[in-house]
This record gives sequence, structure tokens and C-alpha cells, in this order.
Amino acid sequence: MKIALICFTENGFITEKKLVKLFLAAGHKAMPHVLGTYALSAAAKDCEISFCAVREGGLSEWAGEWFHKADALVFVGACGIAVRAVAPFVKDKETDPAVLVVDEKANFVIPVLSGHIGGANELAVLAAKNLGAQPVVTTATDINRKFSVDVFARKKGLVIDDMETAKNISADILAGEPVGLFCDFAPGGPVPPELLSNTMCRHNIWITIAKKESGALKERRMLRLIPRCVAVGIGCRRGTKKEKILEILTEALERNRMDRRGICVISSIDIKKEEAGLKELAAELGIPFLTYSGEELERLPGTFTDSDFVRQTTGVGNVCERAAMAACLEVSKSSRLIMRKWAKDGVTVAAASFAPELFGEAERKLS
Repeated sequence: MKIALICFTENGFITEKKLVKLFLAAGHKAMPHVLGTYALSAAAKDCEISFCAVREGGLSEWAGEWFHKADALVFVGACGIAVRAVAPFVKDKETDPAVLVVDEKANFVIPVLSGHIGGANELAVLAAKNLGAQPVVTTATDINRKFSVDVFARKKGLVIDDMETAKNISADILAGEPVGLFCDFAPGGPVPPELLSNTMCRHNIWITIAKKESGALKERRMLRLIPRCVAVGIGCRRGTKKEKILEILTEALERNRMDRRGICVISSIDIKKEEAGLKELAAELGIPFLTYSGEELERLPGTFTDSDFVRQTTGVGNVCERAAMAACLEVSKSSRLIMRKWAKDGVTVAAASFAPELFGEAERKLS
């Protein structure tokens, strides 16, 4: 996580420095700031960490800048200061960063905003444990030690399709009502006791990459959680624009009733590694763009839709299907093709999928 911190007093700077060391040790990126004469004086005498000074009266500007740039904001000071600073920028729980408050003497750590999806609760527990402080967690599923669908989704990299249904599921769980679980993949581990596998309840969870409508979905009784477990292999003519590639990719996915949000990587042959349209599309979707040599693609086991023309052009009989499989096989040997080659206007698209790790402990990612 990218974490921006700010303090206002000498004691606050001492606590902020501890937090910076903690977050860095945990693998996060910490960006400390100081505001106020005494905090600035304490920071100026310290050589252990570098910091940025915030001008007097500039807290609102600081909060506005980092609210949109950071994954988490940590205020070392009074809770009211933090609330007033971030209030103009709060939008929704899906996009707001985590916001934490730590008092200057490190007695309490309070997650103020985005406790679940933003990870504020988890960050607060980590900070409190290392500071010897008390985490002040108030979200109902946490204090009642119940399954939380938004925490589960965040930890497993699942896209929540409808937040209103997610709220209803949490309400049912807190009321002791069972929630149905339907999954297009093997769970991989024990299912939480609050969920009933393959049993239709008042509200239900469906883990799928399928883009299908059903009565339960329309009635907001079924929540789709979409795993990012699909690799899309793409071949194209040189110079094909990003917009054209996206148009054909979207058409192919629609024809196969697949949700675009399940895509975790775009892949192709290495002669396309500098293809602007492919690189720009991956950047727009916020996913990696991987390429493989013709030899690597040719060695892949399986049956593919090979073409003599493609072989003459690239040295391998099929680019899109093989590239999709190559990317998935980096994650799991049980990967499979789920969409055969779809060709249009010089663009070919295929998709493969691996089984996401759901209720097991391991977490796997493509990079």
C-alpha cells in the first residue's frame, strides 16, 4: 500500500516515525509529512527518516491531494482533524482510501474510513499490535467475528458486482440468517459456517466470471463476486489502435457471456511486445501485458486452432490461444482454454482461465 502520514506535534512526530518504520518493514510505501512548528522542529532534528513539510493552513490541500493518490491516509492527532480534512473528498466505500487516526501518544488506532474494502481495519490492527496500542474497530462483522463479504473479496481480489446486495448479505449474516454460496470453481478449503454451499437462501453469493442474468440477480438476491483469473491472448496487425482491439475484445467477451472485470492479464507473442495498441489497452485496464517467444508458445501442450498463415508470419501456428494459456500456466497447471480464437478485422482474441484460490490460504498473482 501507498500510505501518506501527517502529524502536528513533537509527540506526534515520534509516533509517526514509529509508524513509518513499521509500514516500511511490512512492505508498504510510507510518505511522512509534518505540519506545525513543533512537529517541524522535531522532524528537522531527526536524521532517520526524510519527510515533507506542509505549509500552515494547507491541511485541506494535503488531504485532497493524497486522498486521490494514496491507498491510505494516517493522521497522528485528533480524530476531528482527520474527519474535517477528508470530509469534502469522501465518495464511496468502493473507491475511498483507508483513513486512520492514531493519537500522538499511540494509545489508540482508529480506522475512520474504508475499514473493509480499503483495508483500514487490517492496517489498524497491524499498527496497534506494533505500537502497543488499542485498535478501535467498530464494524459489526469484525466485532461479532462474522464472515465479511467485502473483506473476503478484497483479500482474494474479487470484484464486488453490487454493493447494495453485499450490504444485505452482511445484514443477514449479522442477524443469523444463512447465505447461499454458489461457485464456478472448487472452493479450495473449508467454507465459512455462515455460508451454505449450493443452497438457495434469501441472499446468495455467486463466484463466477460469467456475465449471466437471472431472476435472483435482478432481484438483488444474488451477489456476483468476479475473480480476476482470466488471461486474454491477443494477436493483431501492426499499428492496430487500442480502440479497435478493445472493441473486438468486448465483442468476443459478450458473445461468450464473460465479464471483462475477470481479466487479469493480456498476453501475446514477443514480436508484439512494443505494439502500442496492446500496451495502451493493458495500461487502460490496469493489468500486466506479458509476451512469450514463438518457441515458448510452440512448446505448450494442448490442441490449438493453428493456421499456416499465422505460422508463416510469426513462426507459431496460433498466437492468441497459446499466449492466453502461457500466461495462465504461470499460475496453475490446471489452466484451461475457455474461449477459442475469435478473429475480426485483423485482431484475434482468445481466453484461458486458472482456478482462483478462494477459501484456501495461498494467494496467486500474475505480474
